[in-house]
Amino acid sequence: MSQVLNRLLEAQLQHELRLWQGDALASTLAGHVSELFRWFESVPLEQVVTRAQINAVIGRYVIELRVSGGITELTGELSRLVLGSRSTAGTRVDGILTPASYEEFADKLVSLEGVRRELISLVAHSSAFASMHARMLARSLLDWLTPNLPLPHGSLLAGASELVDRLGERLLVPLEQRVLELLRSYLAQHRERVTQDIEKRLLHVLSPERLRELLDELWDGVASMPLSQAFELIGEQDLEDFVVLVHEFWLRYRKSDFFRSISHEMVEHFFDKYGQESLASVIDDMGVTEQMVAAELIGFVQPLFQRAEQTGALERLLRARLSAFYGSAAAQAALDVP
Repeated sequence: MSQVLNRLLEAQLQHELRLWQGDALASTLAGHVSELFRWFESVPLEQVVTRAQINAVIGRYVIELRVSGGITELTGELSRLVLGSRSTAGTRVDGILTPASYEEFADKLVSLEGVRRELISLVAHSSAFASMHARMLARSLLDWLTPNLPLPHGSLLAGASELVDRLGERLLVPLEQRVLELLRSYLAQHRERVTQDIEKRLLHVLSPERLRELLDELWDGVASMPLSQAFELIGEQDLEDFVVLVHEFWLRYRKSDFFRSISHEMVEHFFDKYGQESLASVIDDMGVTEQMVAAELIGFVQPLFQRAEQTGALERLLRARLSAFYGSAAAQAALDVP
């Protein structure tokens, strides 16, 4: 590289550094966002992205993408964090879900007949429900075998009395575990018949009318409760089962013909409505403004650039990008032109 080109490289490098650091960074980012939004005003949506591209993205990252077990684990951890949060003591259930919102939600939920049947089918066929079903049967059976007897702490047999005093946990806990194992084995051997029977019973018990009655009863019971008290109704094991149920539901639902069809129809509708509209119009309809984008971009990018400046990474990156041009034959040829 000639001395002239080297001096030009250093001069432009210093110019770029001044634009991308310190107080000038916010102005630089805002300027680029403004120019981008001006360009958006003249570009129709379907000229930059197609229906096939969006459908392909949904297929790759929504339908086919392997869901990591870490996501389920993190979801469970965050759920337990919410249950144990101190902020739940001062917040009532109806402070989160207002009575008017509950009425709208309940009416809509009851009207979704197809969803009701699909959800019941998914729940009845899930391994998490089978495990929960076995524990419920074990609990009922042991309660019947040992009426009015309290159990050891943490046992399915609630509370211990004279029998527990005589036999102790060394007998009751193994008994509880053995009953649970036997029930799980039986249910596994007869899973198809048991599952079909459970599904039929759930469809009957959870009819639209009965479902609304159950929802109203539940609402009346918990609406005025502090969240902390309402959460006490949910055991940690029940919470983990619910997380697994939701996880299994999503894994199965996203691969269903219904989801594939409805996602395709939604993409078609979106492009029918916005395909000929400019990107600026689409973004505006989404409630996003140029100022919002600039403010959020500056908030996230500024600390990153400050760190890059402090470590010297910013200068190295800019130098590498500029050197590729100033060291090229094209730059030398431009310099040689009289």
